[in-house]
Amino acid sequence: MQQDITAAQMLDAFKEDAPGHLPDTRWAHTHGLGVMGHFVASEVARDFCSAGHFQGQSVPVTARFSNGSSDPERHDERPDTRGLAVKFHVSDSIDHDLLSMTMNVFGARTREEFLGVSKAFVPKPVQEESWFRRTILDPLMLRNPLPPMPPGVTISGGPGLAQYAGSHDFARAFTIEGGLLQVPVSWARTAYHAVHTFMAVGPDGVRRPVRFSWQPIDGVFPVPADQQASKATDFLTPEMRARLAKAPARFTLKMAIGDPGDALDDPSMTWPVTRQTVSMGTLFIEQFAQDRGVDVDRLSFNPMRLPPGIEASDDPILHARGEIYQLGCKERGGIGCPLHAARALSAVRAAVTPSAEVSE
Repeated sequence: MQQDITAAQMLDAFKEDAPGHLPDTRWAHTHGLGVMGHFVASEVARDFCSAGHFQGQSVPVTARFSNGSSDPERHDERPDTRGLAVKFHVSDSIDHDLLSMTMNVFGARTREEFLGVSKAFVPKPVQEESWFRRTILDPLMLRNPLPPMPPGVTISGGPGLAQYAGSHDFARAFTIEGGLLQVPVSWARTAYHAVHTFMAVGPDGVRRPVRFSWQPIDGVFPVPADQQASKATDFLTPEMRARLAKAPARFTLKMAIGDPGDALDDPSMTWPVTRQTVSMGTLFIEQFAQDRGVDVDRLSFNPMRLPPGIEASDDPILHARGEIYQLGCKERGGIGCPLHAARALSAVRAAVTPSAEVSE
């Protein structure tokens, strides 16, 4: 059954969740900010993974902070999933894309479940929860009331997804986390999770199941709920420019190592916090990409763009996302859509290399 569901069908299903989508933009995480910097691995990283960017040298990176919504209008001031996509320029011909978000689970385990979640999440007019449901039915069924919509939101897929999650266990953690999303004071003051399991190959050939996450060195800090309405719809970009004018934004890359029995092909489940975690290095975000002539909005980030030393697990959603991102990139005429395409990214690599001149 799974093999019969194509990436094109999954992308078409997701498109139903994005009314008013602007042509030539990303179907998800539409609004964002391109940045550049470098990554320096920790002293112990090479003991756990043989990938080139974990060997200790400074590695240039291109990255994109984003809001998860596909709304054609930008709303930094609203609770939303935030994203951080990092492209490590490991060598002249090898990149590693690490895509992460502020939620640490995905809403489906299989292609079929992805279609079900997408159908449930199609935006519909928001209706106020009835007095009967709020005061009698929800408490009787031991359910939390539906979270209130942000001011100005008249259509949403949230209620439909919440109803769907009520009868589909795999979508519950994703839905609950979605209801608890906050507005960060900065893209640099929130944690990001890569969600999927990968296989890290050590220098001795040992393959370990791992999950990656970014932890902000300045700590996690949300905008107080009573101050969200006073924030501009695009406040995160000028905040980042002011921040980088003082010092780089820094993140620690954490790598959790799975134990026997952990879910290796199920991104809808978290791993216990007691798992061994290795600090793999530090990411330094230093400047806006547009200041170096790099249009990151056109750039392709793909979770299946992996270097030697890091392999994909058997997670069906990870493999499907690789195909979906490639299709979406081709639709919008992005740069570097074919996986591991060196030529398409050569100008970007030249721009992020400190000794290089700005690319024309």
